[in-house]
Amino acid sequence: MMQALAASLLVIAANAPEKAPPVAEVYKTHCQSCHMADGDSPLEPLNFVDGTWKHGSAPAKVAAIIADGAPGTAMLPFSSKLTPAEVKALAAYVRAFDKKLKPAPKARKK
Repeated sequence: MMQALAASLLVIAANAPEKAPPVAEVYKTHCQSCHMADGDSPLEPLNFVDGTWKHGSAPAKVAAIIADGAPGTAMLPFSSKLTPAEVKALAAYVRAFDKKLKPAPKARKK
């Protein structure tokens, strides 16, 4: 009886959906080495706090750069490594480093 219960729990655990890591962990894993922990890279094109957004600061533009990369630069595409939800969360996260930007508008509840 106990073996059957243990086997059932293993099957349930194996089929449970994986929980996505918090956005700070995603940033630390994929972005921090180039953009620094606080987004304040000494290299201007990699800096999120200086108010300069070469490819646009709108959430959709930032998400597109994260997902698709920026040809001709060191920014690689991450669409094969991150889910669309992680890309969207990461775009909001990196925008928040620039205190001059207004936060992205929240989606309205219906």
